[in-house]
Amino acid sequence: MMKRKLCSICVAVVFALAAAMASPAKADIVKWSFGVMADTQGITVGTNTVAVDMIYALNKQFVDHGVSFVVQVGDLTDVGNDASLKTRLDANKALNDAGIAFYGLRGNHESSAANKTYFQANYLVPSVASGATVAISPYDNISYSVTYNNTKIVLLDIDIAGNTTNLNDATTWMNGQLAANDHEQAFVFSHKNLLGQNHKDNLFGSSNDANLPQQNAFLKALADNNVRYSISGHDHMHHRSLVTSPDGQSSVNQLICASDSTKFYTPVTPYSDRETSFAQQLYTIGYYIFTVEGPLVTVDFYATTHTGGPARDGTIVADPEWVRCETFGYSLNGKQFSVASGHDLSVVQDASPFGTGTRMSLSGINSSTIKTYDGRLVYKDINTGWSQSDDSRIISDVLTLWGMEDCGGYDVVDGLAVPLPPTALEFTLIMSYDAKQFTDVYMMQQDRDGNWHVLDNCVDNGDGTISVLVAPGGWGAFALGGTPVPEPATLTLLTLSGLALLRRRR
Repeated sequence: MMKRKLCSICVAVVFALAAAMASPAKADIVKWSFGVMADTQGITVGTNTVAVDMIYALNKQFVDHGVSFVVQVGDLTDVGNDASLKTRLDANKALNDAGIAFYGLRGNHESSAANKTYFQANYLVPSVASGATVAISPYDNISYSVTYNNTKIVLLDIDIAGNTTNLNDATTWMNGQLAANDHEQAFVFSHKNLLGQNHKDNLFGSSNDANLPQQNAFLKALADNNVRYSISGHDHMHHRSLVTSPDGQSSVNQLICASDSTKFYTPVTPYSDRETSFAQQLYTIGYYIFTVEGPLVTVDFYATTHTGGPARDGTIVADPEWVRCETFGYSLNGKQFSVASGHDLSVVQDASPFGTGTRMSLSGINSSTIKTYDGRLVYKDINTGWSQSDDSRIISDVLTLWGMEDCGGYDVVDGLAVPLPPTALEFTLIMSYDAKQFTDVYMMQQDRDGNWHVLDNCVDNGDGTISVLVAPGGWGAFALGGTPVPEPATLTLLTLSGLALLRRRR
């Protein structure tokens, strides 16, 4: 009886101590979010040509999400006079009451000299989040950057669009802002796109291949400074793609934001072969929540219907039901993979940067057949990221995986375009562990509320890796759990300690 009790004490002490020793310390990382919205022109319904009902609905969502600030990517109004610009600011009462800052841009509908004067006097000064610093560009006194929570956003005024001199000045100033040692994450916002889907007048001029030297310099500045997303409006649709510079040396992810206007557009030719499409949704009202957690960024795209139906103008419906249509993201300590339809997922391979030996790879085929409106097959935009956990059950570094789902399209119900949730593929995830240190290893997945769940059908491959067929789920964080094997010296020490304890008890 005494021997049995001794074994129980020693084993319990060994595994409790070893589990605590195996758990890596979690860095002190702040998790926070900001919101993004697009054009708010009000034509069919609005106040002073501002789609105020849409703004009210979006602001409620931003408050509910608890964002720190909101960015709007231009075309705040349709006519751009002082009264309409004031109406747009006044519509932010819910944000102001909640202490949420608002950072706006001029679009082509506010491009006059009078608009610029009003914008400088009323939009740049009051919109400062607590703890944020704002830098206004000296070359035009209206483009500006905001640094907050180790993140920098650069907002480029409409006057640079298509103007070679202004593009050069903006790129130089932007490069200095992005190269500064005062942030980890950075995002660049403009009203016009890098490569538009409906509009062909873009940030660089009137066509896809306008101002090629300026395109090269601009995309190089983004790529060299770890900017992963260039975010714009103008096209009134949700569209994600990878845009490569004309010289083929630089690339950046483009996010064109869904409409928050009463107007909705359809893609038209020509399209550029320098663009790789990832996702597209038309004819819906949408917004974005960017969640920043150190090197990791996760973006949720939400959409709702409008009264006009597909390809027609319309305002937001009463009591809108918001649908999460896709989640995407990246990490500065991970990798990005673009996988074409029908191609092998095994190209996705990465290793943790923390020196613990945790590795991952995928197995399977990208069987998605989703296409853009004009028939282009979209690619899977698969990104990896790594973090550490203080959860005692976890014996590996934590892998975050984005891109295993397709953006939801829309269905027509009673003549209205109703957004659909994302669809996701099954895939096999393989993660490695040190077989000399752990036994009975299994894989876990973290849900969106932060809870860990053990995955069924884990297969130990006998080579220090665990495989599991992951049910469709898109975004996810994964880690390995298991039983630590104590070192012989530790086991001996703890056994002797246990014996000494028992002797004292006698």
